[in-house]
Amino acid sequence: MFNLFKRDPVREKLKIPAELFSVTLAGASNACNILNGASLNGKFFNREDIFAEVCGAHVKIVIATMSRMEGFVGFIEERFDKGAQFLLENLPGVLNRMKEPKVLNGLKSQGFTLTDLALMEQLLIADKTFNLAASYYMGMELDVSDEDVLDYVRKYNPKLLTLSSEERSNSLSAYIVRCVRLSHLEDIPHKEFMIPFLIRFNDTLVQAALEMEQNVEKLMPKS
Repeated sequence: MFNLFKRDPVREKLKIPAELFSVTLAGASNACNILNGASLNGKFFNREDIFAEVCGAHVKIVIATMSRMEGFVGFIEERFDKGAQFLLENLPGVLNRMKEPKVLNGLKSQGFTLTDLALMEQLLIADKTFNLAASYYMGMELDVSDEDVLDYVRKYNPKLLTLSSEERSNSLSAYIVRCVRLSHLEDIPHKEFMIPFLIRFNDTLVQAALEMEQNVEKLMPKS
């Protein structure tokens, strides 16, 4: 008798681009909603810039996790290119399915706007997204130094002062610093008003990044 519940590794892996879409959409949208709650309302931050940064970081997370789970040992550029090719081959189909009336209405019923969906459609397969993901993957050209991360930690999350220099310099730390810069939350003059929003913004981005990694781990075939 056939085991109808047997896991199909190939089919499971093909779900990863859809997870990239859904987790990234939710993470970027929630982060922007927090900024709106701080009464920025687009005056200081650019929604597309936040979405672009989240897309780039999440693409990197997906590719890095896939490579780690597969045990791929080639040059770093080869590892990135293999994952990027997989996503670019499969993301268009995901984006087309999101335009289907039933799926689109479901996303709208969850509170996602047509503007956000259009941003995702544009950014997830854009060259600039994969270029940014490559920068995150290789830890280059991010314009975030170890001292930048340390300054952020001192100001807003002192408990992370115990992290080593290597841990502080990882791409997730650079990602948070870059997003905070884009948010312009630090431009709010009243620190006691700003910090709660910044902490929520930080936590939302981190939680979405961790969810992205965990979901890919679950869907990847075990090597």
